[in-house]
Amino acid sequence: MTLSIVMPVFNHPEWVEIMVDSILANSFVDWELWAVDDGSSEENVKAFVEYFAKDERMHYLHRNREPKGPQTCRNIGLENARGEFIIFFDSDDQVFPFTLKKRVEALRSREDLDFMVFPSGVLFNGNFSVLGQRQAYGFPVFRDDLQSFARRVLPFVVCNNIYRTKSLRESEILWDVNLKSLQDSDFNVQALLKGLKYEYCNTSADFAYRINANSDSVSKKMKSDEHKQSILYASEKFFQCYQAHYGHRYDFSLYCGVLYLYNSLMSDGITSDLAYGMVDVVKRYSSFWGMLLSWQVRCTQMLARFMAAKKARQIPMVLFLVNYIFCMRRKQQRITRLYQKN
Repeated sequence: MTLSIVMPVFNHPEWVEIMVDSILANSFVDWELWAVDDGSSEENVKAFVEYFAKDERMHYLHRNREPKGPQTCRNIGLENARGEFIIFFDSDDQVFPFTLKKRVEALRSREDLDFMVFPSGVLFNGNFSVLGQRQAYGFPVFRDDLQSFARRVLPFVVCNNIYRTKSLRESEILWDVNLKSLQDSDFNVQALLKGLKYEYCNTSADFAYRINANSDSVSKKMKSDEHKQSILYASEKFFQCYQAHYGHRYDFSLYCGVLYLYNSLMSDGITSDLAYGMVDVVKRYSSFWGMLLSWQVRCTQMLARFMAAKKARQIPMVLFLVNYIFCMRRKQQRITRLYQKN
């Protein structure tokens, strides 16, 4: 077997079928698909059983252990994978007819690499686009990818990549089942910190990330109580892993990453327990940046007595917000130049 594709599924058979049909439409045929169900309804399970039975290359499994979540499903798929190469896809996106062949041939030609990164665009209301999209990933536009991941400005996501299965297993890279969100970044950072060699493939986009496809998407649940501890755990894990390899080199970037999450999750007003939980995490690993974050939180709470919550939050972190906007604009400008070349 040349290629294994791992894909968690959870209800929404209409989106799953679109995604899998796009895989079936590929000119490359030497693949297997491990679709691992995370606990779909009985009605949807029946639909999946019937659908996945139509091709012997497709294997439909049920998650057989806790905890619930796509990360557990991906680990099950990785354990079962028989391919020389492996790709992790989401079930509500879409690939092009040339995607699998292009990725396999590119990595096969580079025996010195553990994985390769391919560019992607966005699918919204049936229209595919790359330019001007914040969710366009996989373009070589950053000088230091580890720094970008620390800042939560993603250079690529797992769906952009094709890996050597052997490299993941030998390096013991798995999906962290303790994470309710931010699992994708954690997986990529593990790969980089453990020294997996990679390069970007300078080619046209081969993957479409669907916007607003799934009402149950993790990004829409990140503000819920069940994700608070996960977010704190993810932030602390990043500090631990980065400092174990690089000391305090990335402390400022990690602080910016926590600040990005703080700004994203506090849009409806300060959630004190989460905000001060973030402060405690940063303080434990970098006292200076922790004290600065503490000041920003306290300042926001004071300003919120006199003005709207959004302004109260933004004023103490205005320099960060300006820098973030500039960074995203620069990313889009660089993507535009690369995209126009191809």
